Amino acid sequence: MGPVRVLAIDTSANRASVALLEAGVLVASREHAAPKQSAERLVPLIAELLAETAWPRSSLARLGVAVGPGSFTGLRIGIACAQGLALGLGVPLLGVTSLRAMARAVPPEIPGPRCAVLDARRGEVFVAVHEAGPRARELLPPRALPVASARTTIESELGAAPLWIGSGLSLLDLTPSYVSAASHEPHASAVGLLAEELEPSEHPPLPVYIRDAGATLPNLGAPARH
Repeated sequence: MGPVRVLAIDTSANRASVALLEAGVLVASREHAAPKQSAERLVPLIAELLAETAWPRSSLARLGVAVGPGSFTGLRIGIACAQGLALGLGVPLLGVTSLRAMARAVPPEIPGPRCAVLDARRGEVFVAVHEAGPRARELLPPRALPVASARTTIESELGAAPLWIGSGLSLLDLTPSYVSAASHEPHASAVGLLAEELEPSEHPPLPVYIRDAGATLPNLGAPARH
């Protein structure tokens, strides 16, 4: 059996991306800045990547997709696309949280737990903490915390200051401990690393919304009596 080839998809944030990896090495990637249009753009982007690398679709051994937290619309589109591809190719599909992917994007040789932070709107941030290195084991699960208390909460639960990463840190008046494109915002390249390292049966492609979309039904009053 040759090196494992992975196709990864991330539509959870402001930048949608797709990536091809082989044996844990990024081979090629594509991005676009309109995740809510991903339904029309994802398949052409993937086709471009496969053409560029001359990889037949049949050579893919695994698929990985970001499952959030993030854009509701983007997540649904990305997961549905990945499920369709995995079914058609007959290969395992893994779901990877956006925050775990960001943590995995930090070089393993940099020590310390990584706390990934993204803007959750409504005065909150999405946060999660993971270990360094392959598989990026979860230390604190994804959740939404108030901007005013997020830093104190994380440092109190960890018992120390973590390695801070992510675009949401600006809301906390914190400077990132490490910055790269894939640690600042979720990216398919890190999703692909985890898709190769993790066990498919333990990481199904189920969306991680953290909270509802904020939509409420109008109050139409009591039903009319007839």
